[in-house]
Amino acid sequence: MDDIILIGFGGHAKSVVDSIERQGLYRIAGFTEREGFTEQTYKHYKVIGTDADLPHLYEQGIRHAFVTVGYMGRSEVRRKLYEEIKKIGFAVPNIIDDTAVLAGDVKLGEGIFVGKRAVVNANASIGDMCIINTAAVLEHDCEIGGFSHVAVGAVLCGGCKTGKSVFIGANATVVQQLEIADNSFIKAGQVVASSMI
Repeated sequence: MDDIILIGFGGHAKSVVDSIERQGLYRIAGFTEREGFTEQTYKHYKVIGTDADLPHLYEQGIRHAFVTVGYMGRSEVRRKLYEEIKKIGFAVPNIIDDTAVLAGDVKLGEGIFVGKRAVVNANASIGDMCIINTAAVLEHDCEIGGFSHVAVGAVLCGGCKTGKSVFIGANATVVQQLEIADNSFIKAGQVVASSMI
């Protein structure tokens, strides 16, 4: 089993930890955090260094990394961390909870998290570094641009397409065949009935 380092310690990180444990594909080496972060532990996993220590951790033989900073309006933070770990040489896997349901022909980028009971239906595609959170639904033929976050319980009906760095809030609904522009923010519970381009 390969070691993996998790970058960012917070609520989203805890969800990712649970899904990694359920997958059984990686052994969590610990977390890194920003400079000045106080040492903390979740379960038996510790913050073992700062983000500046990532090259050293790679040299020590850890070859997999995953960004566990949640979106929370910080898509650019996730992007910068992703670019940094790719430059170092880390492999960035997808973490798919074992309760999620993905159709056999779903197309996935890398660094994606798909949470518990999420559904991704036929011919959908998800770009790099997206978060598809708990019980979210992406119906057939949806396309989600990289670095986007589909929050808890959100539903994208068939054929929806989003740009990059889009946030779709909890329990929001996007009606079928709509297009959502880069960097759009859809509020929790909002019903989107026309394209946002």
